[in-house]
Amino acid sequence: MGGIGIDRSRLLLLIVFLGVALGGYALIDLQILAAGNLTSMAVFAVEVGILALGQTFVICGGDGGVDLSVGAIAALSQVLLGLVLKDRLPWELGVLAALCAGAVMGLANGLAYAVLRIPSIIVTLATMFAFYGLALVFTGGINIDLTASPPSFLAIGQGSVIGLPFQVLLIYLPVFLACAYLQLFTAFGRGLYLTGTNDLAARLAGIGVNRIRCLTFVIAGVLAALAGVVSAARLGTARPDASETGNLLSIAIVVLGGADIFGGDGSVVGSVLATMVIAVVDYGLSYNNFNPIYQAGVIGVILITSVMAQNLVRFRARQRS
Repeated sequence: MGGIGIDRSRLLLLIVFLGVALGGYALIDLQILAAGNLTSMAVFAVEVGILALGQTFVICGGDGGVDLSVGAIAALSQVLLGLVLKDRLPWELGVLAALCAGAVMGLANGLAYAVLRIPSIIVTLATMFAFYGLALVFTGGINIDLTASPPSFLAIGQGSVIGLPFQVLLIYLPVFLACAYLQLFTAFGRGLYLTGTNDLAARLAGIGVNRIRCLTFVIAGVLAALAGVVSAARLGTARPDASETGNLLSIAIVVLGGADIFGGDGSVVGSVLATMVIAVVDYGLSYNNFNPIYQAGVIGVILITSVMAQNLVRFRARQRS
């Protein structure tokens, strides 16, 4: 089942990938399954995983919707957060400013795409450069040191709750559940699916197609800003070049998770599983001192293999029917 439902064959394939990756690394060194290493994998997955959740909504909206600026939004948002903390203002105010900035940047993307009808790849490519440029201007190209920030803020990225990383248990999990509910059980989710599948039918059904597509970019912007906040708290620094790989990696995760790049298909559940696969593969390659130059290539091979396997399953299913 696709769309706002769950493609079980894709989920099974991702689980197999996950098991093979973990099992393969364990054969090389069983210590990779130690609690500390598994925790490191989870921490890595949080930030890119939050970006991917927002990207899922954008891609599912159809019409070639894609957001190449999520990494830049994360960077600019954490820079704004860093400037607030640098002025010794309450960190809660900084987080609120970052999230509001993410919403505004997402809204700018959404309006240009849905209302002005500029292709999303052009809009978000332009804003990616603009947001990174602003982050460089605000910082002068120098990282903002946040190590002296209040411990309650740093705990967002460095703390733990009942032995689990704070950002996994109290940020990523609630965000995932909220996104799953929004996609699977609300009128917005149903409208998003129909919009991505057939926007003409959606318009005839009285659905505000432009409004829904615009909102997907706002959601992506807010979640990108949240990822920037978590990253700043984890590293104790606000970097103007943060999350540079997040722009394309988030798209790869969503496609790996079963979303149709043309919209109308995919789920946040699939994106979460795909994030786990990418996190395990990436961490395992680094853990085993694999040449970083080839790590992106391995992830690309996994993505292509996954899509080919899924296409084969669908082809055989059509032959039987």
